[in-house]
Amino acid sequence: MADVNKSNGASKSEESARVASPMSKQRSRPQLPTKVSTTSLRKRRRSSVMSHHSSALSLYHVDSAHNFEPQDLGDIDLDQVPWWTSHRLRLAILCFLGFVSLYAQRVNLSIAIVSMVDHSSTDHLNSSSSVVPEFSNSTYANSTYNATATTTTEAPADKCGVISKSATKGEFRWNKELEGLLLGAFFWGYLVFQVPGGRLSEKFGAKRVIGVAMFPVAILNILSPVAARTSPYLFLVVRVLVGLGEGVMYPAAQALWARWAPPNERSRLIGFSYAGGQFGNALIFPIGGFLCAYGFDGGWPSVFYVIGSFGFLWCCAWVAFAHDSPDDDKTISEIEKQYIKRSIGQRNGGNKSLPWRAILTSGAVWAIVVGHACGNYGAYMLLTKIPAYMKEVLKFDIKSNGLYSMLPYLTFWFVITLGSMMADSLITRGILSIEWTRKLMSCIGTFGPAIFLIGTGFMDCTQQVGAVIMLTVSVGLCGFHFSGFFINHGDVAPAYAGTLFGISNTAATIPGILSPYIVSAMTKQ
Repeated sequence: MADVNKSNGASKSEESARVASPMSKQRSRPQLPTKVSTTSLRKRRRSSVMSHHSSALSLYHVDSAHNFEPQDLGDIDLDQVPWWTSHRLRLAILCFLGFVSLYAQRVNLSIAIVSMVDHSSTDHLNSSSSVVPEFSNSTYANSTYNATATTTTEAPADKCGVISKSATKGEFRWNKELEGLLLGAFFWGYLVFQVPGGRLSEKFGAKRVIGVAMFPVAILNILSPVAARTSPYLFLVVRVLVGLGEGVMYPAAQALWARWAPPNERSRLIGFSYAGGQFGNALIFPIGGFLCAYGFDGGWPSVFYVIGSFGFLWCCAWVAFAHDSPDDDKTISEIEKQYIKRSIGQRNGGNKSLPWRAILTSGAVWAIVVGHACGNYGAYMLLTKIPAYMKEVLKFDIKSNGLYSMLPYLTFWFVITLGSMMADSLITRGILSIEWTRKLMSCIGTFGPAIFLIGTGFMDCTQQVGAVIMLTVSVGLCGFHFSGFFINHGDVAPAYAGTLFGISNTAATIPGILSPYIVSAMTKQ
């Protein structure tokens, strides 16, 4: 760990000068409210306790700087610092909607493919070719809707009974191997810009990087039905390109919040922002199911049209209202600006060379990488396969599929929000250090889902209610990750938070590529 401190090129005295420097420059600025209330004193005492906790990962960061005392906030009265009307909360809401868009455009294929593919032949499950010529499936008795072709078949006389008498022929004759290829293609592109996206955001600003990347993502989603109808391999290329664009979002957001989130608000602000992803998952399943059943242009294409259009509108809002730092926001109040800047200190690593040796030899970084990769395997596997599980194992039709597939991610979103408030409370009240708070949240978010997912494996279509409950709890508990290793990069090294997230998310994306293939290979029957 000493190597990391040396790599930053700063001794304790240099760190003190670095923290003190912005303070001296701010003395000539307009005077801020100086009233000190009982509530303010309590907050400062809690801050004092928090600031003296040693670094969870033995890397220098603002939360553990012994020379960064509450009095460094100067004459700012904390009771006067806005929250509900603050620009940092407004930015969190904008990021929340951005992650809603991000995940909706990522997951839309998982729900649409249920109606895109012709499941009317058992050959669909077993064929080794990418295009299956004949279809006569009696395996599924699900009610789905598609303008291409709808036929009536007798339900299989299995132990689950008859769910519906209608079954659907989709437009495309793709076998499971090709479906797995298409579902995993997103992650091929997603890998590429993880580290570059974080580094570019540190150097040039997250606003610009996210805007440039996400506009093409929205356009490509709108064009996805055309690509799919032209060729499955052209559609595969489109999915790779969508992954390329979306790959910058998470590392760029880490770089953004390193400049906007005070340490004692980090879990809430970042947790709320990232919770938008799971809220987007929760929305896309019922909305996607409804559009597949009743949408225009054959049903499933409307999923891509609607979600892509929402993504385009969000990009316009992002360009209009997002700012890289409080200094770039011309309408922010002076007291909020100074509160953020003095809480965070000057941590600008954009123009410095990366301490690669220190990063790659840091146990803290490797702990984050391993936790991130293990957590993502289960999360991505569920993300891409829940609709298929609901249909093929639990025998839900497309409308019920969308509704029940929503429940796990609605719970996920709720747990992220709850977990972030719990984490900030533990840190602010001095109950646990940042180190143990992050460890506790990571453990709950890892071991809890595993236990319930094992239980889900013993369920079948005769136990639909129990299976949905077990699956919902399993996915929901993953939300504690977002107050654990998922935001730990900003604790370890705020100046390089975007790059560190890019490194860990690169490793954590590999399970996203592998999991659809693994599941498809294990469930050919």
